Amino acid sequence: MKVILFGATGMVGMGCLREALASPDVEAVLSISRQSCGVEHPKLRELLLPDLFEVAAVEQQLVGYDACIWAIGVSSVGLDEAAYARITEELTLRWARTLLRLNPGISFCYCSAGGAGGPGMWARVRRRVEGVLNEMPFRHVGAVRPGFIRPGPGIRSKTRGYQLGIVLLKPLFLMTPLLVRAFPGLFTTSERLGRAMLSVVQGQADGFILESADINRVGG
Repeated sequence: MKVILFGATGMVGMGCLREALASPDVEAVLSISRQSCGVEHPKLRELLLPDLFEVAAVEQQLVGYDACIWAIGVSSVGLDEAAYARITEELTLRWARTLLRLNPGISFCYCSAGGAGGPGMWARVRRRVEGVLNEMPFRHVGAVRPGFIRPGPGIRSKTRGYQLGIVLLKPLFLMTPLLVRAFPGLFTTSERLGRAMLSVVQGQADGFILESADINRVGG
């Protein structure tokens, strides 16, 4: 399987990249990002694109792939709906439609967020993206909604609030296996999340939406 990965410089994307590079089912990974993820591996090729909205400029390099994993996300703090939707909705769907046109039958996994079923503006935008993706003719498609994610070694969130949460909960990380078993609907790990996203594009998930407990089960 040849995979296109978005967001490899972030916490979710880096976790998924590690699992993809370690998986015998993954032949090659194309990481598309504005900046290098800093990883070197025989399976990995990077495509650096300063403006991710310039999809047309790189279309010839996007042919021949079996799956796409989307791990780009921004905080909604300080943004109105239009600004938040530009990255969360418009950018995601632009790439999804392009990749499907260039690779009929490609699979797609979208990293949404825990709480996306709620009433907030950000949740409403996330649900719109999920709904459109679910209606598109991908071979396999799904959305993951992780709760709190314990990042793997050397992986760091870019969100300040999340960074603070990780510092405060660091003493609990020694009990991560217990937390995941006791509260699977609240906690997961970047390793489990990465494996769950790979399972989605391999057609091994049993539903379109994977909440935190589903992520821990599928990616366990």
